[in-house]
Amino acid sequence: MGINYFRRDGRDTKFVLFEHMGVDRILGYEPYKDFSADDFKMIIDEALKVCREVVGPTMQDSDRQGCRYEDGRVIVPESYHECWKLLAENGWMATTKSLEFGGQGLPAIVGGLIGEFFTGSNMAFMTFPGLAVGNGHLIENFGTEEDKALFVEKMYTGVWGGTMCLTEPDAGSDVGYLRAKATPDPDSDNPRIYKIEGTKRFITCGDHNITENIIHLLLARIQGAPMGTKGISLFIVPKIWVNPDGSLGEPNDVFCAGIEHKMGIHGSSTCTLNFGENGRCRGILLGEPNSGMAKMFQMMNEARIGCGIQALGIAASAYDAARYYAKERVQGPPFTDRAADRVPIIKHEDVRRMLMNMKSGIEAMRAFVAKLLYLADVAEHDPDPETRKNAAQRVELLTPLVKAYNSDLGYLLTREAIQVLGGVGYCSEFPAEQYARDIKIVSIWEGTSYIQSLDLIGRKLGMGGGKVFQGWIQEVMAFSGKNKDDSELSRDFKLLYKAAQATGDIAMKYMQYFQEGKMSLIPLSSVRFLECFAETVMAHLMLEQGLIARDKLGKVDAESADGIFYKGKLETAKFFCRNILTNVFSRYTAIQQEDTSAVDIPEGAF
Repeated sequence: MGINYFRRDGRDTKFVLFEHMGVDRILGYEPYKDFSADDFKMIIDEALKVCREVVGPTMQDSDRQGCRYEDGRVIVPESYHECWKLLAENGWMATTKSLEFGGQGLPAIVGGLIGEFFTGSNMAFMTFPGLAVGNGHLIENFGTEEDKALFVEKMYTGVWGGTMCLTEPDAGSDVGYLRAKATPDPDSDNPRIYKIEGTKRFITCGDHNITENIIHLLLARIQGAPMGTKGISLFIVPKIWVNPDGSLGEPNDVFCAGIEHKMGIHGSSTCTLNFGENGRCRGILLGEPNSGMAKMFQMMNEARIGCGIQALGIAASAYDAARYYAKERVQGPPFTDRAADRVPIIKHEDVRRMLMNMKSGIEAMRAFVAKLLYLADVAEHDPDPETRKNAAQRVELLTPLVKAYNSDLGYLLTREAIQVLGGVGYCSEFPAEQYARDIKIVSIWEGTSYIQSLDLIGRKLGMGGGKVFQGWIQEVMAFSGKNKDDSELSRDFKLLYKAAQATGDIAMKYMQYFQEGKMSLIPLSSVRFLECFAETVMAHLMLEQGLIARDKLGKVDAESADGIFYKGKLETAKFFCRNILTNVFSRYTAIQQEDTSAVDIPEGAF
């Protein structure tokens, strides 16, 4: 077993859940009335224990061993089997899913916050239960009663695995060009059974030896269906056919043709799958024909939020590695006293700057994830229809931000961790280099940052005639205006106000670009707009936390553990606004230039 580097504590998680977001409203919803705040605290503590003692120890050896491809089968790292068994037996896979099918029934916000721990302890391993549960949820929402009975509980409880099969060798982000085809099975009297034929590539967890079966959710075009995404249907395609009584039948003509050799997540198999090479692959139509993309978007949106959580989990683990190392590594005298003795590097100004960059970015990411999932709980369970609608629209607006910005920022913060560790940060003896390799995939999964930015501009800004975005702008400006004369945080609130103004102005410019035919300026600036938007959202959340922390600081001993935590939170909020939020203004200046040199340059000049 490899070295266990997982060292997270739950103090900030509990602050976010109980002091910032608050759970009283969530606990008042019917599905959660049997829980208490103490239950959530216990679950957080127990999740940390499981990650420290069970999942964390698998991270290093699974990276070094990796997944092996042997004769059409994938062999996972040996440590995964016991880890999987423990998580399955103790309900840690489907934490937020329905009790009816074996889930824990936790609120989304609680599941997401403990999800940070699990992905931070071994992201590669957690791809396996993550996909199984995501698939099961899609079947629970859109399947027939028979489908639910056959598949959902076994996927929520770890008996079977799962995948989402979208990408093909010639169709990635442009999934509408896929070639996989489905034809009615002439040997079946069930009209929902189709013959499946095609190849899918880059399928995460596409094959493995952890579970006895793998349930693929596959996009294919029924013969005669329209071209493009409007003609795509979704099918349940088991690796081994499942009989009507739930028993396993014969192999379903699904063959793993190989696995990718990747930069990171070596313990997660990324497969090429051939369906129907021998004409014997069968799939069950999920829902109506030609409705596949609409259904798959449910899973993709959950996965996009999941990417934000994964980025948070790994970046936070990288920060843990850096802060512990910085307190122990002795190098050089202080800059202000060159004749003094050498000191731990945490006493050097630039190291403290890097650590604060990580700390503030990670705490802002955690707050952002929590806010989004809090809104998801409200959207799902609040008794007032208008409240549900408003919360759901806010979730839609913010989802591309959490996915793209957390993914990109997490990678940058992990780079900072390597820098703090110095030379050893570049060595595999320490975990920072693995964190950097593992986290990079998150910005590519489920649509790149550019794709998220186009979704934001093309679909989300115009929701409700633009009122959803405008409502957010007004909320931020009201909050910053109310506190602009704060005795300690005045300049931070003023920065937030200006950042909200700049973000709103960029959004208005897109209407102008459309009207004036300056279309190329939209894709040239869209990612930077998303980053401005995300940083403004996060600064708002960090200043909310700063006000709470300052209030609490006045009620505790400043030298106590709580006093140090609250003082740290207040300084972290300041740092975020003064060092990360200020990036909004440089991007805004760049966007104002309306520069088209990237498209004007001759292609041959590259």
